[in-house]
Amino acid sequence: MLLRHRLIVFLPLCAMLCMIVPTPAAPVTKPADASSPTVAVRLVGSDGKAGPVTEVSRVVKTDSEWEKQLGPTAYRVLRAKGTEAPFCGNLLDNHKTGIYFCAGCDLPLFSSGSKFHSGTGWPSFYQPFAKENITELRDASHGMIRTEILCARCGGHLGHIFEDGPPPTGLRYCLNSVSLTFRDESEVKGMESQAKR
Repeated sequence: MLLRHRLIVFLPLCAMLCMIVPTPAAPVTKPADASSPTVAVRLVGSDGKAGPVTEVSRVVKTDSEWEKQLGPTAYRVLRAKGTEAPFCGNLLDNHKTGIYFCAGCDLPLFSSGSKFHSGTGWPSFYQPFAKENITELRDASHGMIRTEILCARCGGHLGHIFEDGPPPTGLRYCLNSVSLTFRDESEVKGMESQAKR
């Protein structure tokens, strides 16, 4: 009976936590070279792996264009640096083989081959799809020093890097599910090269 009572109290609490954790809205910090109209990244090659370094146009939109494209939840994370509540993201327990792309601009960011269970409540990876596709910035918000990760193409907030990951890198790229879209192996296989938007 006591267990049943605890579940009745606990389940609504979990539902409330699955909303985005509020953080003050702030514009995305632009990387130092964000003034350049292009960025060097690696797109998906015909073998489903990172292709050669390619110059592509940056994706630049107004706040209202981003909000219309992303919707309020994804906008709050990708453009206003919000954070999902732990254990609530739709990609946390995704175990399919494939690639995780930026929800803002469709740049390949992480491969399922580097995903691991961190127990933190957010999707975690030990390395990006291609180092060129991620921008790292010092983040001194919330009374701590962390390394923020952004999409190199659109500047969207993805999450943070921590130094408590598994070998071979020892890193944990801790991401918000809402910052990502996933394509399974069948969708990725045979991609000649992503369209340069």
